[in-house]
Amino acid sequence: MSEAEPLRLPDMIGRLTPGAQIFVIMHKDPLRERIDVRTSTVLGLEADVLFLAQTDPPVPRIMVGAALEVALMLEEGGALRPVGCAVRLLDIRADYPLPDQTLVSALALSAPRAGEFFETSLRMHYRVPVEEDMGVLIRLQGPVRPEEPETPEELAAFEEPERPEVPEGFENPELLDFSAGGARVRLSGAAQVEVGQSLPFKLVFLGSGYADGDGVVRSMDCAPDRSTVTLGLFFTNMEIRDIRYLERMVARIVSASRQRERDAEYS
Repeated sequence: MSEAEPLRLPDMIGRLTPGAQIFVIMHKDPLRERIDVRTSTVLGLEADVLFLAQTDPPVPRIMVGAALEVALMLEEGGALRPVGCAVRLLDIRADYPLPDQTLVSALALSAPRAGEFFETSLRMHYRVPVEEDMGVLIRLQGPVRPEEPETPEELAAFEEPERPEVPEGFENPELLDFSAGGARVRLSGAAQVEVGQSLPFKLVFLGSGYADGDGVVRSMDCAPDRSTVTLGLFFTNMEIRDIRYLERMVARIVSASRQRERDAEYS
């Protein structure tokens, strides 16, 4: 992974404290617009080794020795931007001791140094902040995991389950931003969600139509008081007509969003 020019940043090393959320960028493929980003937390920084909690899905041992990238979210002027650095996976420990003496699996990475951080990206798509006048809403359904039929007899008798009532915490999700590939959504803290779960969604463009699909939870960020949880969703299982409709609507909103940015620069 190539590094951009170092930026003038606050003390990023000082932010690598136990419990801090951090992102592990396993792979970037700009040509195919694919990126593999996994969330983790800092366990400790010891001399020249940075210890992170094992990710989900886990980083395999075959990756030891590989060059990776890690990133922290830096808040500036009320907005967040990812700042990263290049590291190397030194080892995967199965017995890293926590302060309470619990042993956990940990990634041992080469520790970054001051001046090695650069502005990076955790996505391949342009993110569009959703504002009230855009008329864009999202409706989420709680996780549904019906048992799949296995035998021919079960398959013949199988009936699609009725859609359950929307569980607590999913009634009024707040759509923060979205792109053609996914969205960032805030739910109340009552919602029970795990990384990897699939949440059926309806993305509504008021007065224009809607698109249906499933949103796979790729990341989670809980508020300190647990009152809300922000999810990173990857859109999948969409009909072709919904995909084409979503692409048209996203292109229209991206164009308007970028025009606003240009107007703001000259105001």
